[in-house]
Amino acid sequence: MAGKCIPRSPMLLKQMSLFWLIVSHNGEPHSQSNDVNCIVYNEEFMECTWSHSEGKPNYTLYHWYLSQPAKECRNYIQQDGYNIGCNFSKNEIVQFQEFNIYRNGSNDSGNVPTPIKTFQLQNQVKPNPPGNLTVNVTINNEFFLSWEAPMKPMRCLMYGIRHRSNKDKGWQRSTINEQTKFNLLIVDPGKLYTFQVQSKMNQYCGTTDLWSEWSLPVYWGRNNTENKQRRLYRWAIFSIVPFLCLLIIVLYLIKGKRDLMK
Repeated sequence: MAGKCIPRSPMLLKQMSLFWLIVSHNGEPHSQSNDVNCIVYNEEFMECTWSHSEGKPNYTLYHWYLSQPAKECRNYIQQDGYNIGCNFSKNEIVQFQEFNIYRNGSNDSGNVPTPIKTFQLQNQVKPNPPGNLTVNVTINNEFFLSWEAPMKPMRCLMYGIRHRSNKDKGWQRSTINEQTKFNLLIVDPGKLYTFQVQSKMNQYCGTTDLWSEWSLPVYWGRNNTENKQRRLYRWAIFSIVPFLCLLIIVLYLIKGKRDLMK
């Protein structure tokens, strides 16, 4: 009995073609390095980006989780008409599963593939800076710092605190886990202090070196430079005003003498 031809959908054919393209090129030696890096920003969205230089092909990006079909990027990030990354929405981010990406490009010599790269997305999270940093001085002459966590759960975050006075050459740093408050025993009313906080996923929820940016600075104390400038400004005013008054009197007397001589 003659075999029958089974019709296949265009989507299925595309998936099969992509599968064989990835399998055939995976592990082959080539000069291209896989410079793709994926960062999950505050668990709200993700960007996978790569660099592009003149002469390199325009890459397309495919991605998939384990046991799921590969999909092409739906929202490319472009620069000068070339794809340099892919944007992923929150509902496309799945942590604690292998996330695979594959880039493919073409030039005059044919396809230019790169190796498959795998990420654990819980290790790629970069939080936002902590918000609403406030500084107060307690009755025991301690600094009390507090701030708001940039994301939940709070138990997944650790914080870096840095501070310095206007008389310090460098920052003094501390690190704490989970808490959103911190005490310092360094109150000197004669100094002006600057405080900032940053956040990072801790070891209980991921393995990463991705710290957030520093929060907006908060200040406490006396700005000696400003005080000196204010004193200098007052001294200038008190010195110049009598001189101007004396000058006006002299000019008035000279004018009066000239009027008498007419």
